[in-house]
Amino acid sequence: MPQIANKPNESTIRVPFETPRLAEIAYRVLSVDQEPRRNFVQKTLSLDGDVLVVNFQADQVKSLRTAITSFFECLLLCQDTIKQFGDSKEDKVITESEDNAGTQSGSDST
Repeated sequence: MPQIANKPNESTIRVPFETPRLAEIAYRVLSVDQEPRRNFVQKTLSLDGDVLVVNFQADQVKSLRTAITSFFECLLLCQDTIKQFGDSKEDKVITESEDNAGTQSGSDST
């Protein structure tokens, strides 16, 4: 019988975002969560413009599937949070310009 090489199971997931900034936010949030050592799964995250690239490697398919499922749960939570709160940098600029406009009109009336 020929010997079968003990090759790790691997999966790469590419997640597109609307902007590179949103991809970076997701990257920073999701890179904090490292895989527990007991899973024997290696997860690497990287950015390719507005795309988050996630690579998983595991010795067992079951471990790979579990890690990917867990990642998607975290990714969905991250995306929901981004949708709920928006890009705070853009929101801050809008809020500051609205505040300045209100201050100017208030000083003109006196």
